[in-house]
Amino acid sequence: MARQNYFELIQNMEFDAEKEFDIISKFISEKENYSNILAHPNTFSLRQFFNINFASYLYQRSIQFTSYDEVEKYLKEKLGGLDSLFTYIEFIVDLYSFLSKRRNPSDLIIYPTTSLESMYIMVKKRINYSLNATNHELLELANGHQIIVEKNVYASEVSQIVSETNIQEAMKVLEYNHFANKGNIQRKQEILTSLAKHLEPLRAELNSSEELKEVLKVNNKKIIAVEKLFEMFNQFGLRHNNNKQYHADLTDEELEQWYDDIYTSTLFVILSLDEARILPKLAQARVDWAEQKKQIE
Repeated sequence: MARQNYFELIQNMEFDAEKEFDIISKFISEKENYSNILAHPNTFSLRQFFNINFASYLYQRSIQFTSYDEVEKYLKEKLGGLDSLFTYIEFIVDLYSFLSKRRNPSDLIIYPTTSLESMYIMVKKRINYSLNATNHELLELANGHQIIVEKNVYASEVSQIVSETNIQEAMKVLEYNHFANKGNIQRKQEILTSLAKHLEPLRAELNSSEELKEVLKVNNKKIIAVEKLFEMFNQFGLRHNNNKQYHADLTDEELEQWYDDIYTSTLFVILSLDEARILPKLAQARVDWAEQKKQIE
């Protein structure tokens, strides 16, 4: 095997979540020059800024930790791999966002200086590196909280389509991919049930699209993909609880895989809805082109 040069070597290195956790932690510990209100030069790091002001965050979030250091230690020791890193990142982003918005003198002991803000930008760049390397991104929910979700070009496109009529449902399209939802069957069930409710009024529009019927299989004048999706909505414990459900004998792992498949099918159908609105415009463009060609001839 040919030897790799330095740039090839670092590019092909396997991503190490625990090492990345340590790198971000180190960045947070780096210090900057700061003068306190008594004009005595002191040295502060983001770590100290977080710890000194943690009581304000603790009061608002009602968590069972009393310092930034305590949270960091817990996440490092009790979790592992990407779960540890991603939870740590969400914590850092939430903590800094919360503290940076507290402008009342009684709220904070130390305020974020320009230098501290610059240091946080460095940390955020490293966070972005970690997310990009693992194909994830930060998503801001309607309540202002930011969560890490897997990048999914189809989910992003569907979210934009859904946002035209319902912002909350659009956020759920993306939230399904939240790393913490892996294994969380109940939350996945809630999101899919909500998306099924969103799609129900659009079912007739999909099945009545003659253009879409030209590119998708049809049975009894209904688009098979649409009807199969609603069969899955109705038979896997999402919208009904009766003796006709298919999932009664499935393990949790098997049921979660079905939910992931239903989610993928949901994205496909919503994209098909957009396609159903695009294809008539294509047909009209074809007619307009033909008319223009006749006039030229």
